[in-house]
Amino acid sequence: MPPRSILGHLRNPGDRDALQSWLLDQAPEVDGFVISLDMLVYGGLVPSRVVEDDSQDLLSRLELLRMLRRLVPKRPVFAFAATMRISNSAVAEEEKDYWAEYGPLLWAWSYHQDRAQQIADRQEAARSHAEFLHLETAIPAGIRQDYRHTRQRNLQVTLQALQAVREGIVDRLVLPQDDTAEFGLNVAERRVLQAQVQTLALQDRVPIYAGADEVMHTLCARMITELEARPALRISLLPSDPVGLSGLKARYEDRPVLDSIAAQIAAVGAVAVSHAAQADVVLALHTRGKEQGDWAMGIKLPEPTIISEHWIQTLQHLHKRNKPWALADLAYANGGDPEWLLHGVPVPDAYAGWNTASNTLGSVLSQCALGVGHLQEAPSRRALSLRLLEDMLYQAQVRQAVRETVDESVCTPLALLQTARALMVPASRSFAQAYGLSHCVSDLSLPWDRSFEVDLQLEAFA
Repeated sequence: MPPRSILGHLRNPGDRDALQSWLLDQAPEVDGFVISLDMLVYGGLVPSRVVEDDSQDLLSRLELLRMLRRLVPKRPVFAFAATMRISNSAVAEEEKDYWAEYGPLLWAWSYHQDRAQQIADRQEAARSHAEFLHLETAIPAGIRQDYRHTRQRNLQVTLQALQAVREGIVDRLVLPQDDTAEFGLNVAERRVLQAQVQTLALQDRVPIYAGADEVMHTLCARMITELEARPALRISLLPSDPVGLSGLKARYEDRPVLDSIAAQIAAVGAVAVSHAAQADVVLALHTRGKEQGDWAMGIKLPEPTIISEHWIQTLQHLHKRNKPWALADLAYANGGDPEWLLHGVPVPDAYAGWNTASNTLGSVLSQCALGVGHLQEAPSRRALSLRLLEDMLYQAQVRQAVRETVDESVCTPLALLQTARALMVPASRSFAQAYGLSHCVSDLSLPWDRSFEVDLQLEAFA
């Protein structure tokens, strides 16, 4: 991984020239590459929404891929590029400045523009078209033009990346859909990309599915398993609420969670099997109804279901038999659900419960793919501790306490950090002791000077 000093900070792009030099210097020493095209081209995922570089300057940065292929022609090159999200909030922290005033209007303008063109019901389509026309007058023309231009510019970069796959410069390209709804300009772009993938016959090399932040995990897991010629990981599913899961569409995603589960299993090169006896790892899926809550946004579970006693007993049985099992905690977005810990569910061998459903699924499946056969050994135990401490303790509990203690809009970054540190470090020791974790938190940082993200430094728990 490149040094953090050249990776940028929030809206400030990374040093793309330094990153290119670093990558070319490393190339002869490594077995393969997992490359964020958002970092390579724009200087990061957030900068991809705000940098003002013109199309030609951005497209020229893809030439690095060709240079890399010439330098190490037999090394696998995996890459990913997120379709630019459209946020339904009035927060400009990760968007252009005009988002603070026009963000929700731009989201609705995008949504109804696409819905009017795609929905079959003529009456509903007419309603969306009328709403779109109303929003056209509510958003200044210059802002609409700038936003369209930014999206079109980024789409051209992604289309050019598809050509790199067709030419054999990139072996696998993932195009994740970041924070998306059922309709919108980003969804329209997805259809354009899907059509081009089909035209170029790249379906087996260019998957398009919901997600973003987990893709470096899934691509690393897939690359390592391919380099080591491992057999495909066999996964059996164990849902806590099969009825709820069957109707669940996760927050910030545009498709049923069952589709996201299938996409993330395929992303790590695994296969689903019907029975636990056939599986290398059992993946427990924790949901509580047909809707998710969201810890970061303060959204409670609308109609939480009771955790199935049969599910709990099955997990206890797997645990006693030392059958490897993992838990994808999908009840909430942006944090785990403490309820399962309080109902006698044992601590799993691998876990995730952060951000979106696909972020959670991709990272826990990657841990299974990388650690299969070693999930109860020290490195995997450390990874398990990190995810439980961050997703369950920090995101679902301590972050709420931090926000209740200080007002982020007025307190200094140092005061915010000190509050988070004072609440999290001692809580982590109690948590590690209660649940038999191998590590606790020795210190932490807030990389973007806000409570949403945290970087935990771990130490062995005695």
